[in-house]
Amino acid sequence: MAGQSTPIDSFSNRVLWQFISGSGVLRPKELIEHELNKNKARLLTGLLHYKPPSGTPGERLKKERKVSGRQLEFVLKLSKFLSVDELLCHDLFCAFLVNDYRGSRKSLKQVLSHERHSQALILKIRDFYFTERLYLLRCLRHIFLFWDLHHPYREVYAKLMKSLQDNGENLLDKVQKQLSSLCQMRPPDDQQNGMQMTNVQVLTWVTQNLKEQCELLEMVLILNRESEMKPNTLLAFVDLFKSHGFGIRQTYKHHIDGSTEKYIKRISYLEVMIVVEAMDVEQAMLCWSKRSFADYHLSKKEDFQAVNSKLTALGSDPVHSPVLLGWSMVRHFYLAEGANNKDTVETHKMGNRALQLAVFRVLLDVVSTESFTGTSHLAALSHYLVYKLLYAVLSVFQEDTLGNPTVLYEICNRLLRQPAVAQDVWQKDDGLWLLYESAMAYFPLDFSRFMTMTVALATATPNSAAMVKKTLKELSIYTEYLDNNSAHDLQPTKDPSVFMLTVDKRPYPDGDFALAKGSCGQVLEPSALPRNMAADVAGPLMRWETQYNGWSLLLAEVMELLRQVTQGAGMVETEQVERVTMVMELVHHVLKAETAATVEEFAPFVSLSYDLVHRFSILNPAPLDLLSEAVNCIACAAKHFPGQVWHKVMQTGLLPYLTENVDDLGEVLSGQGLHAGMLGSIEAGTECVQARYPLTLTVLNMLTNLVQAFSKAGTEEELQACLLHILKEIFPLFRKWRYTDLSHRKQIGQQCLTLFHKVLNLASLQNKKSQSKPKSTRPSLHEVCVYSLLFTEAGRALIEIVATGVDNVEMALVQQGSLTEGSGVDLIELIQLSLSVLNRLLLLRSPDLPLSPVEQALSWQPAGRQSQHVVATVAQYIYHRHNPKLPTLATLLLKRLAMMSPMSILACLGNDAEPIRDMFLTRLQALSEDLRLKVAILELLSVCVETQPGLIEMFFDVQLAQSDSAEGKKGLQLGRSSCLQTLLTLMEVQKQTTYHCPPDLLCASLDLVHSLWRGRRETAMEVLRSKQSFWASVTAPLKRDITEPVMETAVQLQPTEVKIAAFSFRILAQEVYAVEGARVDPQLKACLQDLGKSSRLTYWSQFVRDRLLAEAGNDAVSERELSDNPTILLLKAWRNFLLVISRSKVMDDLQLNDGRKEQVMAHLLEGLQAQFSGQLSLVNMKLAAIVTALYYTLLKSWGSCVGKPAAILVGLRGTVEQTVSSSETLIPPVQIGLVASLALVLQRARLDSAAALTQPAISTLLTVTCSMLLQSIRQLSPPARLAQNKMDTASGESGKDKADKAAESKLMLQLTICSLLTEIVMATDVQTWLPRLQEHGVMAALLVSLEAYIKAKQGMPYVHTALLLLAAIADTEKGAAMLSLSDFTSHTCLSLTHLYTNEDIFTTPVITPKVSGAVTQTNTNWHSLYCLAVNLYTLMLRKLGFSFLEDALNFLGSHQDRLQQSLELARLTLLEAAMTEAEATCNFLHQMALYRRQWRLHLPQTLMRLLSSLLNMTQTFVSLLIRPRYLQHILERGRDSGDKGKHSLQSSPLLQHQTSTDDVDQPSSQLIATEISMLRVIGKCLAVLRHFSPDLCQVLLDQSMDMCEYEPLIDLGFSTPSVDQESPLTFGSLVSCVTACLRRLQKEHKSPSPHRVSSPHRKSPRPPVSTEPQIPKALLQFVMENCLTLAMTQACRYLREPSLPPRDKQFLKRELSTELNSFLTSLLRHVRRGSTPGSPGDKTLLASPHAGGGAATTTTTATTTSATGTAVSHTLNRSLSQTTFSISHDQHFFKLVQEFVKKVLR
Repeated sequence: MAGQSTPIDSFSNRVLWQFISGSGVLRPKELIEHELNKNKARLLTGLLHYKPPSGTPGERLKKERKVSGRQLEFVLKLSKFLSVDELLCHDLFCAFLVNDYRGSRKSLKQVLSHERHSQALILKIRDFYFTERLYLLRCLRHIFLFWDLHHPYREVYAKLMKSLQDNGENLLDKVQKQLSSLCQMRPPDDQQNGMQMTNVQVLTWVTQNLKEQCELLEMVLILNRESEMKPNTLLAFVDLFKSHGFGIRQTYKHHIDGSTEKYIKRISYLEVMIVVEAMDVEQAMLCWSKRSFADYHLSKKEDFQAVNSKLTALGSDPVHSPVLLGWSMVRHFYLAEGANNKDTVETHKMGNRALQLAVFRVLLDVVSTESFTGTSHLAALSHYLVYKLLYAVLSVFQEDTLGNPTVLYEICNRLLRQPAVAQDVWQKDDGLWLLYESAMAYFPLDFSRFMTMTVALATATPNSAAMVKKTLKELSIYTEYLDNNSAHDLQPTKDPSVFMLTVDKRPYPDGDFALAKGSCGQVLEPSALPRNMAADVAGPLMRWETQYNGWSLLLAEVMELLRQVTQGAGMVETEQVERVTMVMELVHHVLKAETAATVEEFAPFVSLSYDLVHRFSILNPAPLDLLSEAVNCIACAAKHFPGQVWHKVMQTGLLPYLTENVDDLGEVLSGQGLHAGMLGSIEAGTECVQARYPLTLTVLNMLTNLVQAFSKAGTEEELQACLLHILKEIFPLFRKWRYTDLSHRKQIGQQCLTLFHKVLNLASLQNKKSQSKPKSTRPSLHEVCVYSLLFTEAGRALIEIVATGVDNVEMALVQQGSLTEGSGVDLIELIQLSLSVLNRLLLLRSPDLPLSPVEQALSWQPAGRQSQHVVATVAQYIYHRHNPKLPTLATLLLKRLAMMSPMSILACLGNDAEPIRDMFLTRLQALSEDLRLKVAILELLSVCVETQPGLIEMFFDVQLAQSDSAEGKKGLQLGRSSCLQTLLTLMEVQKQTTYHCPPDLLCASLDLVHSLWRGRRETAMEVLRSKQSFWASVTAPLKRDITEPVMETAVQLQPTEVKIAAFSFRILAQEVYAVEGARVDPQLKACLQDLGKSSRLTYWSQFVRDRLLAEAGNDAVSERELSDNPTILLLKAWRNFLLVISRSKVMDDLQLNDGRKEQVMAHLLEGLQAQFSGQLSLVNMKLAAIVTALYYTLLKSWGSCVGKPAAILVGLRGTVEQTVSSSETLIPPVQIGLVASLALVLQRARLDSAAALTQPAISTLLTVTCSMLLQSIRQLSPPARLAQNKMDTASGESGKDKADKAAESKLMLQLTICSLLTEIVMATDVQTWLPRLQEHGVMAALLVSLEAYIKAKQGMPYVHTALLLLAAIADTEKGAAMLSLSDFTSHTCLSLTHLYTNEDIFTTPVITPKVSGAVTQTNTNWHSLYCLAVNLYTLMLRKLGFSFLEDALNFLGSHQDRLQQSLELARLTLLEAAMTEAEATCNFLHQMALYRRQWRLHLPQTLMRLLSSLLNMTQTFVSLLIRPRYLQHILERGRDSGDKGKHSLQSSPLLQHQTSTDDVDQPSSQLIATEISMLRVIGKCLAVLRHFSPDLCQVLLDQSMDMCEYEPLIDLGFSTPSVDQESPLTFGSLVSCVTACLRRLQKEHKSPSPHRVSSPHRKSPRPPVSTEPQIPKALLQFVMENCLTLAMTQACRYLREPSLPPRDKQFLKRELSTELNSFLTSLLRHVRRGSTPGSPGDKTLLASPHAGGGAATTTTTATTTSATGTAVSHTLNRSLSQTTFSISHDQHFFKLVQEFVKKVLR
């Protein structure tokens, strides 16, 4: 259980075994030595450590352990049941709770309070106790085994062994005491151990006792491996073994049943092996050969006699026979010289007694028993002991004198498979080599004996297989029956028993094998043969002595079998089938160990293998072993020549095949078109009947080896039929088949899962290859595998294996005889494969597939409450301790489920959630736990932060603190079972980079912290922030340097350290971003200050640069996934960190001054340039894209702090040129940031004089910019493609794929290049950029592209930027001329009709509030682009004049309806967009008005319509402008468009109040903004109308002026304009407009009254600065001047009109004079207060409509008129200074108005 205060590692012996054995992760030797010394006493004592109870029950528990209550009662019951001391029982209880208890604390209290539950808990603790005893012995055995062998901790083990021996204690004696105590123990009973001790529990105790005896005996066997056993120790062991009959006569034999027989046999054989080993027959034989027994440990006669007396008494049981045989050999050697007849007889009697007891049968059983087979050290040691015993026997005796030689040869065949034995045999010394030579002498007569031994030797090692190959090539004896020879072929020799061949003898009808002519042979009579051979021989033999190639003979044997089968199945001899089976097995093992050259050498055998498969697969029943070995040979050849072999093996008809292509995954379910081939028939008709499956296993192995080869060749689809057959017929059913050997079931399952795993793992390789090939409509191999496992019965089989459960695994482990081999280990491997396959399956599942049955099983609750959820079963594998890989894979599967499955894992766990949580945290805390498991647990928690809120909250266990608690700022604290406390402990600074927290574990820990900050888990974040060491732990990796890759381990370590730094930077970035600068945690602030003081940011900047340089050196494309590339991860984290601190106040804490900023940016630029130094890979492109974006953002933030803009410009330009030259196409993700940075540098140089750049430096960018622009235009996606993508996205059909993003990035690059070119044009002279643009033909290409995008109405930002570029070019006369010559009008004039839209106008808010009085530009839309285009035409006309007039008239004619509509919409809606368009229209019309005659000539109707709309709009705006209350009302509530609404509103008092001309006391910002827009439009409308009125000076001075040229524009009327009636523009409207402007001028630009002006020496408080927007003074004056000028010119036009009645002229003079006098009086009053209305300064808009000199003429006229000396009437007795304007320059115009009133209107 998590949260225990007691150290975990001190309790469990199993944990100690994992710790000292290096299981999972290698730890420092010092730590291993410390743990061994700490547990030295327990290890030395062994099982005697567990003492029986003593003293008064419970007294010591209360005194020493402070135990009371139910726990005390329970521990006492446990002590009585186990017969173990109560203190040890308490420790055992605590260890069980920590390691194996599967409940929560709440459930533990309930268990202890119920008798029945507590009894079940006692049994579980009993099982844990038994396991602890076994693991204690295994710790000792591990040390004994590896203290003198190769092992990482060998020195530590040797030191411990030396210390144990230095204590004067014999280890064998210690072990012997423990073994003796076990043998003498009596079984427990219900009287001493309680009523719970039933017969079943007694049997469990018996089984445990036998297992412990086995472990102790194995230790004895290992200890005697290198040292000699002393005589007295040997005698003690012999007495002990005899006392219980070599394991047969146990004290509890009446409790033994069939389940314990394997342990009894194992004990017997171990004791026999110990005695045989202690005899040291090998040393006795060596001393015998030297004729000296001085070195023999039983050399003393008394020792020899003592042992002899003990061993000669044996012989009553077959198990004694190996001891008798061994001792007889020792007696034979020891007594050889001085032996008397009695000793010889006794020795022979002992040997014969051993033979009578079937010694060789016993030895065969020894090497065949489970514990003594396989690859374990015990198996190797026992095989070697048996070999040495046989070596001695065969060196002295002939094999025919040793009884039945068949058993002897069976033993030899098993021994020869051992590498050490095979190596010894090839020394061609005595022993087994003699047997092999004997078998070779009768070959091929005794075919099976020689071939069996040869196959065994070929199986041992590759070197042994090579020796077999060589030996068979050089055979020299050929033995056969004499009757096989013809008399005329034999020629007698001098020796009557020797004959010579007269012809080449061909024993086989087929094949090239022959015995050469002249070979001599000897006739052997049966009587002369050994006894074992004579019984089986039917006549005399002929032994030919000649050199021949045995492989040719074997090939002939195969051909003979094929000859027989061609004659019919009934002609096939069973013996011949067996012979060929052995031949193919031998060829298989030789090919398996050799290279491709050997495969070519054995090509005839491989070729015949196809024939064997083809011929014999159709037989019923089929010879399974023959077919299996033939397919094995084919599989060996397939490793080197997969394509050729596959083609031939498919022709045999054995493997499944498709009769039609699988074009759809739906056909996978039906199995349509799949033929099982002969393999399916053999499986159903032969293998399932015989319950053995060698052919199926062989085929599975071959297919598994072929997957990778076929995938590399791109022909993996060839395996589709076989894979479908396995998924349909084998994998779903293999667990239901019958088996004679249960290991076959495990092998079939593992082979199937391994095949699936390989297919799924190679999916990424197939995807990469498919990118370069056209996409096939047929499903690929891995798609078929994924679909079948998800939707067919194969998925059910996979889930069943996954759901085996930890309890079944533990039960299988208990039942197996060995720690490293057995059914339990096999089951673990099968479950591991299934977990890995399921994990990969969920990863590769296509999102287009529906929910599959496998996913339903994983996500849905089971039907009944009794059945456990599969997810809970997977989670419970965390309880498994034997192999850490199993819980690791289970945790990774849970991580995958948390990421992909829409389910709650917490709900699936149910009541087991808290116990499972506790076990996860327990294993995470354990120092001895596997590193990969810890990392997997942390990764699971990281994923759960985002996807499993309930589960992660349970792991957090954040609780409300007590009132007196100081933890957490919000009264929060961590519970006992909180993963956050474990996380903090793991991340402590002093533990980082040590064995407590290696880099991989630290990386996973920081990943979890990062996921908390990314997921904004505020409670967890708050608690972590409150911990003193948290920020120090997070920032500690940033204070360390990265390990330099000098060694291989450092190279592997560096990527992890880089990821650690990346997570640290990300955490800091998110924290600083989320918390304001003033609220930054003080501890974090201190850590940041430490980073700043030690210049760590400079180091990391350099390291990032170095990593970029290192990645640039890799010319090849990286095979790693881009998301896991350490450099990319670090660069992204570095980017986030820099971007956040660049906008935060923590920059001061980091001491990031301007110099360091320059260093950071210089390092980035250097790393960026390095990416293009070699071949550009995907990694380089990704890195370059990140760096460019970061560089641009930093340049934008730090540009003012970074000096040397010229150097930056040069560096960026060089990098851009590198990117252009490194790739045939543009790289938008990279070049966007570079070009944008260049544009930013130029913009800053234009706006800031301190960062100014010279024009020559800027002009160097022109060439590369123009070339990039042209290339970008060529690579732009067609506008129709963008439109289709938007339609798809809007309809929800599919998201944006890579092609869509690429199209957008290309468009963004085009936009950025246009922006850069705009800055270049604005920063340099026209003589610089104009020739380059013309040289590259930029304008033509740009206009064509612009026209296409405008017509398609796509790429709005690009169109906007392109229009701005054209505007910058047209701002100069030469640039405008170039545009005109580039067919600007033809490309844009008609295409602008596609930009017409009213939606933007009517959907935009009326007028958004603005901070200042100036009208700010709204967001870009198609309507604003249309306005920009109109302004561009206005600019072109202004710059080019008459040369562009025709184009302007064309534009006017094409868009006349839209131009008029814009004026009407502005009048009706008052919306901002409509006002903007109206202003753009007025600007264009103002320029067109300069050419009114040409306009009137070409487009007279258009002129009249637009003038009428201008007059109506001016009238409407003036009527609204003089009524601010009404204007504010309609802005707030919307303007009524119906007459009914107007009249009803007019009749109300509210309307009468609102339609008054009184000002609004507190105008809203919306009202002021609308008034500003209206004034701007009114001013420009009046400026246009002035061009259609006669010039004021000319009409006053030139009496002969033709007035017919100018039509009257305004009506004679002086009433105030109405808001509810459509009326023409009148003089009253102009006067009202002037009055309104003056009133706003007086209100917003108030001056103190002259009478209230204080003394200049008196200090007055400064008026508060108004934040409300104000109407610009220049705008008001501009409108007033235009209104007055238009009124005066129109008055003159009416006064000089002959047809106008005099009465009307007098009315005009009177009324206009009165209104103007009133205005001038008010203006004079305003002037006297200190405000001097000056010219607005808009020379363009104030320019005279005639000859461009109106302003100067007006001023001159005013001056001249004033100088005439005309008498001025003094009104109201005022002085001249009070009734007239001054002659200052600012008041010239108003002086002219005053003179106009006096002289013209008098």
